[in-house]
Amino acid sequence: MDETSFKARIFSGIYPAGIVYADRTREKAGDYARLAFLPFDTLELEFATDCPGALKTLIEQDAAHIQAQIGREFQVSTCGQTVLLGYKHITQTASGAQPARPRP
Repeated sequence: MDETSFKARIFSGIYPAGIVYADRTREKAGDYARLAFLPFDTLELEFATDCPGALKTLIEQDAAHIQAQIGREFQVSTCGQTVLLGYKHITQTASGAQPARPRP
């Protein structure tokens, strides 16, 4: 699946606690079927039990771009609000925020 097909099928939305990935081709309870969630606090990708394997790989690749930014501010609203990515794994030092432990 190329990037155009990915964007046509998978909706990714920025919400207050993280990024939601959903399948535009399936509905659950009147909304797109949720595939995965990337919480801002841990940056540990959580998949829905019924997420198709082919989509998991594509979502992992997309989420990796955000996960690589651990310790950086990420804008979550149009008015400029930000969140510190991976803040549960961050320690504050004299030189600024640093990852508390290496990412697996």
